[in-house]
Amino acid sequence: MRGGGERWLQGTFDRHARTVGNGPGYATIVGSGKHAPTLHWVRCDGPVAEDDLLLLDMGVETRSHYTADVTRTFPAGGTFSPVQRQVHDLVERAHRAGLAAVGPGRPFTDFHHASMEVIARGLHDWGLLPVSVDEALGDRGQHHRRYLICGIGHHLGLDVHDCARSTYEAYHGRTMAPGMVLTVEPGLYFHAHDLTVPPELRGIGARIEDDVLVTADGSDVLSGALPLDAPGLERWMRTPQSS
Repeated sequence: MRGGGERWLQGTFDRHARTVGNGPGYATIVGSGKHAPTLHWVRCDGPVAEDDLLLLDMGVETRSHYTADVTRTFPAGGTFSPVQRQVHDLVERAHRAGLAAVGPGRPFTDFHHASMEVIARGLHDWGLLPVSVDEALGDRGQHHRRYLICGIGHHLGLDVHDCARSTYEAYHGRTMAPGMVLTVEPGLYFHAHDLTVPPELRGIGARIEDDVLVTADGSDVLSGALPLDAPGLERWMRTPQSS
């Protein structure tokens, strides 16, 4: 990555996507350092420093026209710093809670609420919420959403945000059913200019995203070959990957 920065990573992935499929399923997101907290950093024009976190949100549209949507956040230098690990570990716990809430017959919003509760409790433990966890999770609260401005997932199919224009009753108001494919993608986004967080957190952004198939008796993580936890990601970075 020396010298190439975000552009090189974007170009490398996009070339691979065009080789193995139709191309990228959406505008590739490569956010390094202070760019990672920007939800959709598609400019991909910054440098990559070894002490940065590197948020990669990428998906290949296959030749059947279905797309993937996967995110992992890596330490560019190969090892998470203690504060980067703290943020990533909280996102991982929220992600696992969200995955556990995916299954047939459950409200579509179950995984959203499961992940959000973990995030709110974690931020409260860090002293970043001005109210209790219950107040934050209430309809009139949502204080934790300052650091997680989007929902926790969406349908996935021929479009990366499949059925995004559906009515509430047909989308968020539905129950999950076998055959549905969706994403689970909690994150935390501490902008470099955000004075509501301590200096060591500013400029850190982390997201974990998997593609999940709802099955008759639970769910199947389609992107499960990639590690979730920080030690697993560090090991994965040290292991030569086959093309």
